[in-house]
Amino acid sequence: MKKRTDRPMQLALLLVAAAFLLPQLWLFSLSTKTKAQVYEYPPKLISDSASLRNYAAVIEKTQIPFYLWNSARVAVLATALTLLLGIPAAYVLSRERFKRRDGIVFLFLAAQMVSPLILLVPIYGLVAKLHLLDTHAGLVLVYSAIQIPFTVVVLKSFFDGLPTSLFEAARLDGCSRFSIFRLVALPLLGPGLASVAIFNLAAYWSEFCLALVLLDSQARFTIPVGLFSFQSGYETEWHLVAAASFIGLLPVLLAFIMLQRFFVAGLTAGATKG
Repeated sequence: MKKRTDRPMQLALLLVAAAFLLPQLWLFSLSTKTKAQVYEYPPKLISDSASLRNYAAVIEKTQIPFYLWNSARVAVLATALTLLLGIPAAYVLSRERFKRRDGIVFLFLAAQMVSPLILLVPIYGLVAKLHLLDTHAGLVLVYSAIQIPFTVVVLKSFFDGLPTSLFEAARLDGCSRFSIFRLVALPLLGPGLASVAIFNLAAYWSEFCLALVLLDSQARFTIPVGLFSFQSGYETEWHLVAAASFIGLLPVLLAFIMLQRFFVAGLTAGATKG
């Protein structure tokens, strides 16, 4: 009986997985075709003369390797800065009692509902005043500022889920507040930290609008802006765009595959409270 009740859920999960995987498969299919085969009708998922020549052309004759390096550097630095600022803030909001704490948490929640695109003009003006336009440092600061509310709210839920008895035992042993944070809370935060880091890395890697506005030099483009520069006003070679897009997609997919057990553990750990 249980197997029968599980079948609708399995079918629903299969449909959801197909909805996410089919576009990626079609993207890979386009990347293995020639320019003429992209427009053939009826379209074929796998062409008779499919090859990886487009990937070699993109890597050898375009700036894609530099775009990948720029994206990796920006994403890693922004994630590190976000966690460096978000972890202590989340711990304080979770474990310390002070006036207007709930109001601060509400402000963090409300900040997540504000799209960065609404603040694009003031963000540009602020970065310009700091003389950080067309720099990765400016992009890292903006990315971190935007993701800190999300990071704090999510990590706070993980800190809330830690057993209170652990903190009370540490206080009885004479640990200071910083020692409790460093020796008790942080070691238990691993799964939650991994899941938040994956979310932030994916967000920074794929972000387009802010990078397009704040970066001017092609040498500093991240992968989304670099892919946008592939488009021409006269003709776009979609087979090369598809190959470059799939290359840009691979690092995020590989990172998620390697860290998925931490990601799932983080989601389940944050669902309970101690």
